Amino acid sequence: MKKKNFTYYIGLSAMLSIAVSSCELDEKFFSEVTPDTFITTPENTYAVMARPFTHCKWYAGSERWWLQELTADAMCCPQRGSDFSNDGMYHRLHYHTWTAEDRAIEETYIGTTEGIARALEAKADLEGVDYEKIGMTPEQKADQIQQLEAIIAYYYMKALDYFGGMPIYTSNNDELKSRSTDVETFNHIEDLLKTAIPNLKKKTTLGASEDGYIKQAAAAAMLAQLYFNSEAYTGTPRFDKCATICQDIIDGEYGTYQLDKTWWGPHGFDNDKSPEMIWNMPSENAKMEWNWYYKYFYHYEAYKYFDIETAGYNGYMLTPSLDPTGKLFTQTKSWKLGSTFAKFHDNDLRKKPYHYLGNKKYEGMFLMGEQINPDNPNLKCMGSKSHKGQVINLVDQVALLKTGGKPASELTSTVYDGEENSGFRVVKSPQPNMADKTLRYNPDCPMIRLSEIYFMLAECKLRAGDTKGAATLINDVRKRNFENNIDPDPATENNLDKYRMLDEWMTEFLAEGAGRRRTDLVRWNMFVTEDWWDHKASNNKNLNRYPLPNKAISANNLLKQNPGYSGITE
Repeated sequence: MKKKNFTYYIGLSAMLSIAVSSCELDEKFFSEVTPDTFITTPENTYAVMARPFTHCKWYAGSERWWLQELTADAMCCPQRGSDFSNDGMYHRLHYHTWTAEDRAIEETYIGTTEGIARALEAKADLEGVDYEKIGMTPEQKADQIQQLEAIIAYYYMKALDYFGGMPIYTSNNDELKSRSTDVETFNHIEDLLKTAIPNLKKKTTLGASEDGYIKQAAAAAMLAQLYFNSEAYTGTPRFDKCATICQDIIDGEYGTYQLDKTWWGPHGFDNDKSPEMIWNMPSENAKMEWNWYYKYFYHYEAYKYFDIETAGYNGYMLTPSLDPTGKLFTQTKSWKLGSTFAKFHDNDLRKKPYHYLGNKKYEGMFLMGEQINPDNPNLKCMGSKSHKGQVINLVDQVALLKTGGKPASELTSTVYDGEENSGFRVVKSPQPNMADKTLRYNPDCPMIRLSEIYFMLAECKLRAGDTKGAATLINDVRKRNFENNIDPDPATENNLDKYRMLDEWMTEFLAEGAGRRRTDLVRWNMFVTEDWWDHKASNNKNLNRYPLPNKAISANNLLKQNPGYSGITE
């Protein structure tokens, strides 16, 4: 299915929802509304199936990204004067002092359960359809139903990751339920995926466009992810099972994929055709745009640097590598995590200022230094607050260097000390210029790509003592980040430990998709036990999970709060 058809089915889904709702307003006809009365063509089935996928497009961003990235060591959102104070919300994420009433937690719980409900509704509708009557095969019906089962498993796995055991519903007609245990929730996800995988289609053409729907490899990768994090979820490690699935995916058992030859291929304007893309959320200019990501990272006048209408909110940035005096934190502090930009080798092709070259090509992955358009020196990003009247010069630091009124050696570096030019910014999803304006928002959101499979298998091998095998897999991915595939600092048996493994995860998947960094740290038992920039370890394992929102408990009094969190606050 082409991306444009995915968009078409989304629109058709909305119209069908309106049509069904219209029937429900007339009591006389309510009992006559059955799937057969409004699902009468193959296009209708895809429109119904699209409901939870369009929800997933929203889900893959915003609050989920905040909970994964702004609570960990790679990314942060410092307060910049009065900007990004937000009643302390971002501070609480950074310092792990969130509450059961924080927006990110509420929206994520609601969004997760809504995703499950939408998929259950679509599944119930499609199960009642006679596919042969509308010119479709039993195999097509099985594929669609099992895609819905797989996306239900995806939502439940995210719920398990964020909150622990969840109420397990198999129908939207079920009565309210109490929470299942972590193990019961894990088993439910496992059963859904094991049932789904053999009924899903395989990708048979290398580099064929990914359309956002779930194929065999995507569901298999979800099962691998479940096993990969099993110890964090249930207390029982299952790295051996994860490794088996990862090797099978690499060997083509679930479809045809291979690593992209370039670092930018999985992120560029045609990344739906990258040979390593396993599952994506489609995005297309003026249609189904995945666009929340752009503004939060960039300066207010970033539209001048990009030469396109991207005016930023001047928020999210890499955690700083340098202290206020310009020294590397790794030289002056004991922590090993974070210092994000410094973890990229100086020869890394990504470690350059972002520059759109035209014809869908670009170089570099960061906004750094003076924000002057690379092709037009008259287009300058000018400060409007602490740096008013000055060209913005982004620095890999967070400190009141201009407004603090003290020597750099006396300044602090905390999330309260941001200025207008604080922090390097990541451009993971590229921007064109005005000449290629119609390419804007064409990069899809990567959900699962083959590099993740390589890295999961590498970590499984590392944990099993096969450090050499792990290093080989990491280097298979790393080499494309360097000129002529010559890596000056490859992973080896001698330098690959848990910290290097986490650095590799960070640099390859920095700020990507719906985020992942918190999950990686939890899996290594480092989320609450390690220090990083402006963050002291709490050693409180209860913080590895978020509280259930007070609103959710109010709506269902069968729900019990997670350990370490108080009940509904007054």
